[in-house]
Amino acid sequence: MANLCCCTNTLKYCDQNICGEGVDFNIQALIPGVFKMVASFLNTQILIEQEFAQDEEMIFPIDKLNENYEYTVELFDPNGDRIIIQRDDINYDCFKFRTVIQMALETVEIES
Repeated sequence: MANLCCCTNTLKYCDQNICGEGVDFNIQALIPGVFKMVASFLNTQILIEQEFAQDEEMIFPIDKLNENYEYTVELFDPNGDRIIIQRDDINYDCFKFRTVIQMALETVEIES
């Protein structure tokens, strides 16, 4: 598994709904194949593999993760190379997000 002590820059994402579609890193797969997300928390690493087509938006399922934890993750392409993204001239090699449970809100009209 990955060694997260090697993170150079970590990009913080918003809280992620554990019951939602998954975590969207806002990046597309440059090549087709099985990509890996290694999520770490409390000295534990969880491997999540997901297949993507070329140019497909990379959204990893997170329904197997515990809620209300902050995870640091690394992404790897099908060749085993770490995925690095650039935002505001900074190269990020790790990503961080917190899992939460969000219930759907229903609008109710109250008559007076």
